[in-house]
Amino acid sequence: MASTPQEERMSNPHVAPAGWYPAPDGTGGQRWWDGTQWTEYASPLAPPPAPQHQQQYAAQQYAVQPYAPYGEVARPRVPEGTPVDTAWIWLIVVLPFLSLVPLLFWDFEGYLLRSMNEPNDPMAQLALYTDPAYLSAIGLGWVAYGLSAWFAHLDVVALRRLGYQRQFHWAWAFLNSLVYVIGRSVVVKRQAGRGSAPMWAAIALTVALFVGSIVWVVSVVVTVVNDTISMYPSA
Repeated sequence: MASTPQEERMSNPHVAPAGWYPAPDGTGGQRWWDGTQWTEYASPLAPPPAPQHQQQYAAQQYAVQPYAPYGEVARPRVPEGTPVDTAWIWLIVVLPFLSLVPLLFWDFEGYLLRSMNEPNDPMAQLALYTDPAYLSAIGLGWVAYGLSAWFAHLDVVALRRLGYQRQFHWAWAFLNSLVYVIGRSVVVKRQAGRGSAPMWAAIALTVALFVGSIVWVVSVVVTVVNDTISMYPSA
């Protein structure tokens, strides 16, 4: 078999300088020629480049990966149009205020007048704890407290069925129904992009009740003081 021109150069040390050349045994690798003879140092040939379509596929595969900061878990999202409200959350919003309806029939002004005009009468001092309207408000308050926790549990179950992976724990309602409404609205909005209406409604009702209570108490106290003063003739 005739030798190649490169093999002829390798057989003459004055022609072939030291370097890497194709192995003379035909294995497809390279062997080091030290200028006089073949050495034991050999290396395989570099792998052929990957086909163009494989490189494009790999680039596309990496390109679709969502970006997330290191150490941060992507927030779960619900499909567009998923409901954010349930009947239970709105019952929780209005329930504490419905329990105060009996106080509208409470004769708070009469109670203050009797307490101020008859300070030594024990029945006048204890009239508060025998007033049906006051006792009804206290009883309904405890009922509303228990129902708020139960409705919060039902609300969490309903949200889970709608596909929300995260829910604000219903037990927060035992602390205060407003706490649950606010926490629940924040968690729902993070997953749906909306759902703050119950929170703002509850806050607005709470502020309105607070301001209304102050105005009512001040007006009743002023009326009682004026009535008490009018009962005593001026000197």
